[in-house]
Amino acid sequence: DRGTGMAILLIVLLVLTTLMTAIRIVSKLVTHQRWWWDDFFAILSLVCSIIMFGLLLAWKHIGLGLHMDLVLATDPNLLLTGGRYFYVATMFFDSSICLPKLSAIFFYARVFRTNDRSLRIQLWALGLIIAGWLLSAYLVTIFQCHPIPRAWDTSLPGTCVNTYRWFLATAALSCVIDIWILVVPIPRIWGLQVSRRRRIYLLVAFFLAYSVIVLSIGRLVATVQIVPRLTSDETWEMPVYMYWAALEASISILSVSTPNATALVK
Repeated sequence: DRGTGMAILLIVLLVLTTLMTAIRIVSKLVTHQRWWWDDFFAILSLVCSIIMFGLLLAWKHIGLGLHMDLVLATDPNLLLTGGRYFYVATMFFDSSICLPKLSAIFFYARVFRTNDRSLRIQLWALGLIIAGWLLSAYLVTIFQCHPIPRAWDTSLPGTCVNTYRWFLATAALSCVIDIWILVVPIPRIWGLQVSRRRRIYLLVAFFLAYSVIVLSIGRLVATVQIVPRLTSDETWEMPVYMYWAALEASISILSVSTPNATALVK
């Protein structure tokens, strides 16, 4: 049963992300900092993550993590119910991946100089790409099959998009955007009027805070290795892919809230 390990991971991540977001909120209240879009996107990311995790845990309760043959032998309708859970969870996963990136962009806009033209152009470009990605992700998820119910009931006649290619494209895009977000502040941090050691310390701390890039790459590899096998035994293979997806979504939330937690400690 692969579902038990996945459920434990989801619960641990849920506790950590909720705690970090709570620290972010407390930090804002204690330090009397102005609320801005980076805060709202971070909080909304947590809400989407909670809903996604809840749907996956509900799916686990009816067979996710078991071999598909065993689920079919128990009750074939459980596969349809699980398919519906995954169909909805996918949209909240897209939100959980994209919204923290938007939070990071607005954080940059708040922290760094707004008269930096190069920075403004990059932030606008990143924001538009991410917003376009999220909108297209919603549309592809909702209309991936014709008729729509075929997304969770493959016995229905109709056609569906190649989900493997879509998962691969979005995983690769996530990696590229994470690298871009990571690189954007480097010239600004290096240009700070502080000692060289302090600048290096800030860069290392920043890289560690935005370590989600490692999980983005991990999900890309998992997509290549696991997604093609989902058609043969979806309920058994899916938890391994969801390990990476859940970690990426959660570490994204933790990363964008780390600066606020640091401010509270200080």
